[in-house]
Amino acid sequence: MKDILSENWIVHLDELSSECPSDHVLFLGDIALARGVADKIEEFGYKYNLDAVYPDFQKKDLVVFNLECCLTERGEAWEPKPVLMNGKAEYLNIFPSDTNYSVNVANNHFLDLGELGAQDTLDHIYEQGMDCFGAIDNDLKSFQSTVSLPNTIISMLAYSPAAHPFICKADVNVSYKMLSEMVLDIQLLKNTDELLIVSLHQGVEFCRYTDKKSRERAHALIDAGAESVICHHTHVIQGVEIYRGKAIFYGIGNFLIDIDTKSMPNTKYSLGLEFLLQDNKIKQIKVTPYFINEKLQVEYLTGFDKERLHSEINWLSSFFTNPIFSMINYGLARYMWTKLHLRSLINMWQRTGLRASIKYYNTRVWSKLFNR
Repeated sequence: MKDILSENWIVHLDELSSECPSDHVLFLGDIALARGVADKIEEFGYKYNLDAVYPDFQKKDLVVFNLECCLTERGEAWEPKPVLMNGKAEYLNIFPSDTNYSVNVANNHFLDLGELGAQDTLDHIYEQGMDCFGAIDNDLKSFQSTVSLPNTIISMLAYSPAAHPFICKADVNVSYKMLSEMVLDIQLLKNTDELLIVSLHQGVEFCRYTDKKSRERAHALIDAGAESVICHHTHVIQGVEIYRGKAIFYGIGNFLIDIDTKSMPNTKYSLGLEFLLQDNKIKQIKVTPYFINEKLQVEYLTGFDKERLHSEINWLSSFFTNPIFSMINYGLARYMWTKLHLRSLINMWQRTGLRASIKYYNTRVWSKLFNR
């Protein structure tokens, strides 16, 4: 069986033409400009965290990342979450200024400080000259990002099945929709000439194995017309699947975030995905492995760790090629999901009491059932 990720870290989908101009779009993993990362920015300035990997931002037509926090100094928590992620608007200055950006906010921290904090986040992103997608308005219309590259028009949508959406009416909410609604969004966009890439915030946190529901959801979006699906939320790298000739990345890890990498070492790794576009198609995807060092700086992964990660990605990807292996994969993911949620429930019970815990999980269930 041929490995999905080649020796030189490329996912080959089609032949590149030397006579045809290419567009280059870089997709990065989770970024949280909060907690320890915010402290480092305050202490050492804007270039500190990304200085070693600045070359990867150069000569890119577009850079896309998942902003796993809100950018606000206002608002208040509306649910008893154990971890709140928020930073200042000026922290967006850590990114090189001579590049175009599109920011994905479809995640479970966009609403950490309520509707006020979410609106501030959107305002600050636009004020920085960046585009944004992954939210919905009061009419459930999805924010999409459509960018005209030199040779391609690319559109991006994002949804967060793992989100904690407001269940009441709000002018801005995280993009939480039923699968049938996601499919309809994609089918409408597919009637245009735009190349469509979809992001999903889904999966089991801290688990290297892909759950069945996440895989079925990604397949449905490819069937509807998406050219590729990129997943966040797991905080670790998962496998890659080629489905109907389209690439699905089930988890690309943490690009820059303050997380306990000592007890969970796999959370310090991430993948940068450079999409090479020609003739309105994704021809190749160049993959770059990164890691977060102990000083909360992003560096290139090298040496034995790079070779080990390469083997792990191809091994995890092989689970999708065999029905028996797939069932093992689903079982391991379900075990990790059960373990994680039981631990979360116990921790919340200890912190806030039984009544608050029941209220919180009851709200989550209603938001899942009624999509609001």
